[in-house]
Amino acid sequence: MKTGEPMKQNEKSSKFVWFLLVIVVPAIFAVTVFAIVLSFMGVNVLEEAKNTGKKIPLIKNAFDEDELVTTIVNNENLEKQYQAKIDEQEDYIKLLTADLQKKEKEVITLKGDIALLEKQVEDAETTVKEEENEQLKKLYEAMSAKDAAAVMTEMSNNEVLGILTLLQSETQAAILAKLDRKRAAELTVLMASNSL
Repeated sequence: MKTGEPMKQNEKSSKFVWFLLVIVVPAIFAVTVFAIVLSFMGVNVLEEAKNTGKKIPLIKNAFDEDELVTTIVNNENLEKQYQAKIDEQEDYIKLLTADLQKKEKEVITLKGDIALLEKQVEDAETTVKEEENEQLKKLYEAMSAKDAAAVMTEMSNNEVLGILTLLQSETQAAILAKLDRKRAAELTVLMASNSL
């Protein structure tokens, strides 16, 4: 029995070799020659084969699956790119938000500094004004009522009123007595309306 098995294998291999040499090799040769002839005639053989293959149901499914896989891969790549851009933009927004919060704190600090400086300027102006008024008061109280009245005749009623309100009532009365009666009356009315 062992001698019969190699013979059967030889018969099978010789049939296979015969099939290759008689049918497959000439068919491949014929298809190659036909493709070369069509190429010389200006036909794109690969594209035509692809289009023809797409019309055959089994081959069409293979092309469709390849295109589907390519589309899915491309979509996944696009999704990754978009996600990377979104992540990058979110990081940039976080950076800008942190910077904005820092700037807002700086603005609040600066507003506090400005308010403090304005208060200091206001206090300084008040102090200067009080010192000026004190000096003006001392100056007019040191003058005689006649001399003070003579100086005030050259001033407007508002200026005279500003000085008189600094002085004590005895000094005010003495200066008003030395002024022209009409002017003294006007000033008295203004002093009365300011005290109300």
